[in-house]
Amino acid sequence: MTDPVPALPGFVPASQLGAAAGDGFRRGPNVAGVYLFRSARGEVVYVGKARSLRHRVLDHLNARIEKDGTILADSATVEFVPTTTEREALLLEANLIKQYQPRHNALLKDDRSFPYLAVTEDETFPRILLVRRPRKGSASTLVGPYTSAREARSVARLLSEAFQLRRCIRLPKRACLYYYLNTCSAPCIGAIGAAAYRARTDQALQMLRGHGASVRPALEKEMHEAAERREFERAALLRDTMAGFAALKQPQHVVGRGRGRVDVVALAFPTDASTLRVAVGLLRVEDGEVRRTEPHLLAIPADDLPDAGELLRQFLVQYYAPLIDRPERIYVHGARPPGIDETVDWLEGEQGIEVRFRPTGQAASWGRLAERLARAHVEQVVVRKPPREVLIALQNLLQLPTIPNRIEGVDISLFQGAEAVGSVVVFQGGVPDKDEYRRFRIRTVEGTNDFAMIAEVVRRRYFRRLSEQEILPDLLLIDGGRGQVAAAMASLTELGLADQIPVVGLAKREEELYLPDAAEPRTPNKNAPPMLLLRAVRDEAHRFAVTYHRTRRRIRLREEVDEVVARDRARASTSPPSPSARPAR
Repeated sequence: MTDPVPALPGFVPASQLGAAAGDGFRRGPNVAGVYLFRSARGEVVYVGKARSLRHRVLDHLNARIEKDGTILADSATVEFVPTTTEREALLLEANLIKQYQPRHNALLKDDRSFPYLAVTEDETFPRILLVRRPRKGSASTLVGPYTSAREARSVARLLSEAFQLRRCIRLPKRACLYYYLNTCSAPCIGAIGAAAYRARTDQALQMLRGHGASVRPALEKEMHEAAERREFERAALLRDTMAGFAALKQPQHVVGRGRGRVDVVALAFPTDASTLRVAVGLLRVEDGEVRRTEPHLLAIPADDLPDAGELLRQFLVQYYAPLIDRPERIYVHGARPPGIDETVDWLEGEQGIEVRFRPTGQAASWGRLAERLARAHVEQVVVRKPPREVLIALQNLLQLPTIPNRIEGVDISLFQGAEAVGSVVVFQGGVPDKDEYRRFRIRTVEGTNDFAMIAEVVRRRYFRRLSEQEILPDLLLIDGGRGQVAAAMASLTELGLADQIPVVGLAKREEELYLPDAAEPRTPNKNAPPMLLLRAVRDEAHRFAVTYHRTRRRIRLREEVDEVVARDRARASTSPPSPSARPAR
């Protein structure tokens, strides 16, 4: 690969593009995760975790967390890293604080690692130890990490006592106090054989690996009994142990095993027509721990969205060509896109970096985390009006006579031919105008004739618009394929509007466009902003139709129940009294 420089404009860090676009302190997703406040120069000034990223950032903005506002004063943007669990957010927060050393974070800046529990299976009589930096090449079985050293110590102590495992570093020549307290099986004096001791070790390891659910009720009972006997130290030990077992059941993909450095890359396309950006989420993983999160954004044109292969090629070359500290391997989340072979050959040949697509195992978990990172930065929480260039791009895509400032969408909803309804939604300037929404009960069609229902809705809708001399749409979108488009065109021709209202159909399965005068459907890039706008209109029409259909079904069910009740009451009032019934005295 002689010339690795991409032809497209380059990706930039999310904080730079966000500050330039005025995103600033936008609201985050309503999920658990980590947030990073960055200065105008891109420096991380504060790292925090939250059960809800959106609520926590609002707390910062409303001065519910920091009264003096120093963090906001030093910050220009905020970035979000959504995680799957709160435990995962806690681990990631600690890693990022140690890596970035933000000046507004007072805790977690030391170099201590997360505690693990290690079962020393390389010894004849294994022990359970708490370790923070597992040795390379050790034969010990690791379980963890724990977010609390206290929980880890409590679990190790309880298992050692319950299964009578030794705690001494070297076997003494005589039994120690733990043997007489009945908390150690004393292999030092031969009180237990190696095979029987190994069986106890295996049982303890099974509990550490999460297979001790049957033990929890007994632990809870013993904890309550210890509290009643006022043995609070024992009760606290049991409480912390159960908390430690529960913590291990929560999945996390931030801290794991591994050596060396790998990078994980994921691509995210926009899902809203107003977001003219593509995001790349980059994770730097060192020794099995996520040490850095780097979201990058690319501003894209409305009328020419590059494909995934071109975007990925551009980012890999731009990011790794000048890099000195290169990773050993790059994991790319997702399938291998076409057009990336030359870039992969350049990375593996000249740069010495192995590239793997669609990873499995732990690397797949990192890939999903990188994808959530990219998705959080490409999706805009606040719905904005699409820029005018998106409407112009849609006009060019469909070759419309005017810019489609007013788009109307039509859809049908029914279930087993009953309570068929239709909907019409209106988008003005690319955003919904809900005051203009209309719904229709199908009157002239029986059964499941979707084409005839589309024709009825279109005919009724635009007959009334003509009679009332209301404005007509610049584009009519039909949810469906060639048959639905032909039915709509037949109604428009009947009304004399076939030349005044452009029609297009959008099929759900392949996201294909059906034009009245085209023999074959068109398949543009489904992630392009014009297609995102058409999909938004189609999905809104579908939602509005389904909502009305469910309302009609509830009304019909209520009417049927009322009819049955009224019939039973009428039958009871007209039936003669039973012969055995006698008047009361």
